[in-house]
Amino acid sequence: MTSDYCARLEALVCERGSSLVLGLDPRVERLPRGYAEQGAAGVTTFHAKLVELCAPYVVGIKPQIAFFEALGVDGLERYAETCQLGREAGLVVVGDVKRGDIGSTAEAYAKAHFEWADALTLHPYLGTDSVEPFLARCRDSGRGVFVLTVTSNASWAEFQDLRVGDGTPVYVKVAQAVDAWNASCGTDTAFGPVGCVVGATHPEVLARVRASAPRSWLLLPGVGAQGASIGELATAFDSRGLGALLPVSRGLASCFDPGDPAWEDKVVARAKQLVAQIRAAVPVLSG
Repeated sequence: MTSDYCARLEALVCERGSSLVLGLDPRVERLPRGYAEQGAAGVTTFHAKLVELCAPYVVGIKPQIAFFEALGVDGLERYAETCQLGREAGLVVVGDVKRGDIGSTAEAYAKAHFEWADALTLHPYLGTDSVEPFLARCRDSGRGVFVLTVTSNASWAEFQDLRVGDGTPVYVKVAQAVDAWNASCGTDTAFGPVGCVVGATHPEVLARVRASAPRSWLLLPGVGAQGASIGELATAFDSRGLGALLPVSRGLASCFDPGDPAWEDKVVARAKQLVAQIRAAVPVLSG
């Protein structure tokens, strides 16, 4: 079976020569003048303009739900509206929700969040049964997931790099599980719907994750504000430039002073710069 999500993603990367994803972490105090005064309502109008500006350069959007929840009772509505903006622009929507629970709770999360997003971020530490409701939708409804494997935060190694059994790090065990879950989906695209989140701030572990999950899309957060270098991530891509996505949030959506009247120009310039850096690291994407 072909995953609709994976087929669309491959097509977008090849058509646009880009693997850039627009991260959306809304903070009202960081909105441009004219939007900030609208409060929570300004988030949707700002995101509409951001998507319009960035659509030629990105393949998807990644709204982080925590920042929407922080907006209060209107936050979930703003999240749903933002996801809809991505869909209307023909982009892949990755809901950064980091869910992971068991039984009927996991089923409820999957039912709710796949209403808005094409793919979701998950954590795997409750085991396969906590992931299965999401995998079922990968198999049956052409959706996708990204499983936290190596995160970009400072204390990632506290648990993820623990050695188990034969001395294999936990993150490698997770990547191996992702590979098995991917195989269970039986897709015929180059890369399947079950991917890994791998912090771009840890390029030294990237090759090991890629070897353990060779047909998984890798979501590589950490470029931009967290200081990761795009040039160190080339091993995540295959010979066609597929297999990895680079989400940039603050470094793109907030790359300007809120009072700058030329903020739109700065966003476009930054998007072009990031795409140029990706193509320098992965020349095949230059076409």
